[in-house]
Amino acid sequence: MVERPMLGGSYPSTEALLAAAAQRTGLSDFGPGDFVEGLDVLLDSLARGVPYAAPDREKAVALIGRRLDNRLKIEAWFKANPAAEQATIDAPISVVGLPRTGTSALGNMLSRDPQFRCLRPWEQEQPCPPPRIGEEAADPRRIAYAAFVERLLREQPDQAAMHLWDPDATMEDTEVLGLQFRAQQMTMPVFSYHAWWRAQDMRPTFAYHARIARLLQSSRPPNRWLFKAPHHKFHLDHMVDAYPDIRFIFTHRDPAKSVPSYASFVASLYPRDVVERIGRVTIGRHIHNHLLTGMHAAMAARTKLGPGRLLDVHHADFLADPMAVIERIYAWLGLPLGDDVRASFAAWHSENASGAHGTHRYAAADYGLTDEAIRDDYRFYTEAFGIDPERKRIAA
Repeated sequence: MVERPMLGGSYPSTEALLAAAAQRTGLSDFGPGDFVEGLDVLLDSLARGVPYAAPDREKAVALIGRRLDNRLKIEAWFKANPAAEQATIDAPISVVGLPRTGTSALGNMLSRDPQFRCLRPWEQEQPCPPPRIGEEAADPRRIAYAAFVERLLREQPDQAAMHLWDPDATMEDTEVLGLQFRAQQMTMPVFSYHAWWRAQDMRPTFAYHARIARLLQSSRPPNRWLFKAPHHKFHLDHMVDAYPDIRFIFTHRDPAKSVPSYASFVASLYPRDVVERIGRVTIGRHIHNHLLTGMHAAMAARTKLGPGRLLDVHHADFLADPMAVIERIYAWLGLPLGDDVRASFAAWHSENASGAHGTHRYAAADYGLTDEAIRDDYRFYTEAFGIDPERKRIAA
């Protein structure tokens, strides 16, 4: 153990965590990539900056342990299935943008189309064994995740208005990137880790990401992946190295709405006592600066990538006429949009339109922010894409 008697208490050393994972699994090969540096930074950030009580420290250590166990099991699976390393991934798509700009709504709707392979939460948390087509409804991982969502929404009903918790829809790839300990990790207030992560070369991490995609698609086609992750905007050009034919659907909304909405959502993921000790103002300012850095990175990457890889979708347009936006996306992708898929999209929208699950109430002032200051900081972005201020609050 390395004792870190700091704000966040003591955590096991990286060496102890690796040894414990090897003992639990009986395996020793953690696979390629430099994941140890990220684990070291994460542990240091937890210890130095996060005032977790003992039970929350235990949860953080358990999450790290699960990811290390998964790495070991993944390498054992590839040793038994070496041909999977060469499997084709066909023209993936990533829905990106600022968070709270409709990425989840668009991603969840597109997930209804069987042409796409969705990255679902339960298979990310435990990739091995890969899910098998036709057996997923009875998969214990899916059953456990559905039970978790049911319990979460029962105990924290406000979460229904903040986020779409669908076990069968594509979700942020936090767990896949977390296998390399290079996930954004906004579920923890590890602010120094976030700063380190923003500056990382993510190309090796996305190469590992593509290995996991090949593992997961091995018994569950198709292989046209649909990713949805606002945090991809920090490293768009790095993702292209692993997925040469990837295309990005970039969602847009008034940052004066999306930034405080995201600050509110992120704060809801932290233990209440931690929020009180850190302070909502500190959280809000961190979120604002973090997302602003990401948008600057995205704008620079867009210039490198050129317009052919990107389709811009405005949140207001999607709210006003979602099927018109969907038709534009399918025309851009060159994919058929059949009547059965249209009907499935319409059914999803009737059940999940904005406000259908309640209203997410938030105010910029609660997080030390103002609409005017946010809009001033993002003017380079809003003027580039013609994003108008939202004068009426939209629930999101």
